[in-house]
Amino acid sequence: MNANLSGYFYGDGFDYIILNFGADSQKFLFKNGQIFKEELNSACDKNEFLETIKKMLDHFLNKILEHESELESYEKIYTGSVKVANFAKRHHILRYEIRKFESMISRIYEALQICAAEQNELKKELKNSIHKCGVLKNMISEYSARVEDIYTFIQSDKNDKINKNIYLLTLLSALFLPLNFITGFFGMNTQGLPFSGLKDATSAVVLLMSIVILFCIIFLFWYANKKR
Repeated sequence: MNANLSGYFYGDGFDYIILNFGADSQKFLFKNGQIFKEELNSACDKNEFLETIKKMLDHFLNKILEHESELESYEKIYTGSVKVANFAKRHHILRYEIRKFESMISRIYEALQICAAEQNELKKELKNSIHKCGVLKNMISEYSARVEDIYTFIQSDKNDKINKNIYLLTLLSALFLPLNFITGFFGMNTQGLPFSGLKDATSAVVLLMSIVILFCIIFLFWYANKKR
């Protein structure tokens, strides 16, 4: 069994719980109503065990508050008051950290529940710790969802900008397509072209192109308003 894996376990003649939080890992053994730390020959009192749990939950709370501060700074992007240019890179790391943290708290939460069920003399004292751990577990689950919401918002905003750019390019293409046709048609080196016998043929072609441009602009505005 991995010594760093939090949980409540059953040994030969005794039960034990491993509490892993950050770089610290504590092991407590239970036998015949007594509590031992690390080994069966190292007895400890109930208060030391409960104090370790309190220290662990305080550590989790501080870590959650760090994530809270970071998420609040990222969520300002909703109001447009800040731009989070590097969130896409940070997103994957943050999601990994939060999910790893969520898994750690879930194991502790389950371990404390089993400990309260197995050790009747600790049931009352562990009640508040289990409740607090459950609250922390729900908070970190909420943070995980908030990270995904921010990422989805940023991706959606990027997609909207790309779609607007594509729409603009489409309008420009539609505007210049008839102009390209006109210039290409009158630029052919052949006989019998329209207006070729007129003195002011260039002015006539420019007038024709202006009419086509005006028609295209009116049509595009009409089409855009119809889509809305």
